[in-house]
Amino acid sequence: MTADAPAGLPAGVPGARLVDFFATGYQRTAVHRLPDGTFRWVRGAGADRPVPLAGPGPRARRLLAAPRSAGIRLALPEEIPGALRYTVHGAESAARLLWSELPPARRDRLTGALHGTGRLLRALHDTPGRGERPAEVAGRTGPPGPARLAAWMDTGAGPRAAARLHGLLRARFGPRRWAVLRSWCAGLAEPAPGDVLLHGAAGTGSVIVAEERSGPAADSALLTGEDLAPGPPAFDVGWLLGEFLELRMTAARKGATPRPPLTELPAALLDGYGGADPVTAGRAAVLRIATHAHDFAAYMGWHPELGLYADALPAYVDGEGTAALNGTS
Repeated sequence: MTADAPAGLPAGVPGARLVDFFATGYQRTAVHRLPDGTFRWVRGAGADRPVPLAGPGPRARRLLAAPRSAGIRLALPEEIPGALRYTVHGAESAARLLWSELPPARRDRLTGALHGTGRLLRALHDTPGRGERPAEVAGRTGPPGPARLAAWMDTGAGPRAAARLHGLLRARFGPRRWAVLRSWCAGLAEPAPGDVLLHGAAGTGSVIVAEERSGPAADSALLTGEDLAPGPPAFDVGWLLGEFLELRMTAARKGATPRPPLTELPAALLDGYGGADPVTAGRAAVLRIATHAHDFAAYMGWHPELGLYADALPAYVDGEGTAALNGTS
């Protein structure tokens, strides 16, 4: 355990064992195995995050208790000093497993978790609001990722390499594309009649795949509650699809052999969800890639691979993210 690990870890639980710890300037995560075979995921704010993480309020928790999907559940956090704590049945996220050589049973679990994530997001978006307005339940006006991107697009300010990336992307985009991307952010911050309660930042790093040793009845989990937001339902699906498009993009531009999961898993997600508005989903995918580029530069630092994003993102803006839905790069 390092000195800057998140607070509230189960150090006082006899037999608890740290199995993973990773951090950026934005977020720190520790994973412990508990004696009963479950795992505690604890997320805390990184050194450069301006505000601490906050879990869902009582109104949101009531709504989040309703969505159901076989084999996967929404995992809601317990708020502890300086962090959020989740209890789940796995130590590995889908993001980690994507790059592993998996035996068939484990690969089936991963595919099932993505298909189940689609079903679960659909159930979340279809949950009646009982008269609640999504913005009031979430306590914000739009998804936090695009809001963070918009603030940076306007100022170029931020730690580490944020300013350097801002200059590079702005030069490669040109004024028209820059304005288009910024308008997509602005649109998500405006209330609309069809808004639902969104997960807000669904990603493979929050899809925790249940371990086989936990038993066939153990559910995978989608860590939920940090980024709840109002918005169009296709946003959540597009945000996840953008992650897979990003991975295909970087692999293609580095000449790597395409990995089947990078097309199979998003197909499973879409099949589980049951269809999403292509324009909203495509734009969300592009915003996800741009936001991740910003987050890496600001909270990790400069990397030559960020040049790949500057090369690819203008065409994604022009195509409104259609590559995220058709499985290309």
